[in-house]
Amino acid sequence: MDFLTKLYSGNYKKLLAIPLLILIITGGLAFVFPTVPRGIDLSGGTLMLIRSDKDLDAKRTEELLSENFELTDLSVVSTSSPLGGNGLTIRFAQNKLISSAEAEVSLATAALKNSPDQAMVHANNIVQILAPFAQVPILSTEPGLAVQQAKEMLVDAKEGFSNRVQELISQEFGLEKGMAFQKKEVSPTLGSAFYGTALNVGFFAILFVTIVIFLFFRKIVPSAAVIASAFLDVIGALGLMALFNIPLTLSSIPALLMLIGYSVDTDVMLTTKLLKRTEQTIGNRIQDALKTGLTMNITTIAALTAMLILSYFTQMLIIFEISAVLLFGLIVDLSSTWFMNAPVLLWYMERERAKK
Repeated sequence: MDFLTKLYSGNYKKLLAIPLLILIITGGLAFVFPTVPRGIDLSGGTLMLIRSDKDLDAKRTEELLSENFELTDLSVVSTSSPLGGNGLTIRFAQNKLISSAEAEVSLATAALKNSPDQAMVHANNIVQILAPFAQVPILSTEPGLAVQQAKEMLVDAKEGFSNRVQELISQEFGLEKGMAFQKKEVSPTLGSAFYGTALNVGFFAILFVTIVIFLFFRKIVPSAAVIASAFLDVIGALGLMALFNIPLTLSSIPALLMLIGYSVDTDVMLTTKLLKRTEQTIGNRIQDALKTGLTMNITTIAALTAMLILSYFTQMLIIFEISAVLLFGLIVDLSSTWFMNAPVLLWYMERERAKK
């Protein structure tokens, strides 16, 4: 602790180079390359989870799916752990045949009122497109019933596609028994709506936190330092998410908002001890703040590390994403709080004393 406090006894402003470098690197990772991937919650698509006691080859599975289906943006990741067993995480944006059929359904529904003959044409197109995945019905000659039959075939085709995927993987790896399968599907339109809502929630969260901080301290520099620290924590977490290919989802976004709250908490503690507790010397105040802040950070990092490891081995993906995002942000918070916020506050206090 004495070593850390000595950092602020000399030219402590040079410490600002560390968070600046972190901001440049993580900002580049988050927004330039490779960028933060969006999960299917926010971009639309299909997620399939397969669990088994046997080894599952991700590369072979991807080849198998590519050979048998027209899937866009396909990615397959294998996982393995002593507690969670073996698994495959399959993600893709769309099945081209099913997407084409969905487009034909929309056209058929729209044409029913003004152009029944054209609706029949679209209904026949749907049957032809979906023939590989579902039993082909004998369409009614009445346009309304024919379109309804086509819609029902689309539902059956989606189920048939999922069954085909399971059968192919089961046959390839000999998983006739003991295979668990889970599927999650989000339309691109709903994904875009979720993404827009998430951006609005994030904006208002930052806005309200900023207002509260400025009302509490009523001083521009200390308040701006607290907000800048939280901003760096979020950018840092996003950069590390991009580096480790952890997607932005409806699970990781709340973790980022939680991170803002935790970052503000440590920075408010630091700012309060330095600016409002004048009974001690500045050196004692910074040492006291360091002791409290590092205890908070290290304790939370240890708890999140345990949660991350446990969720990895048990394959609890949502808990894994939340703990990873929080852990990334708290690691960056060590730099933003003690190498950015603290030097800025010390500089501000020196300037205020010089005015007097």
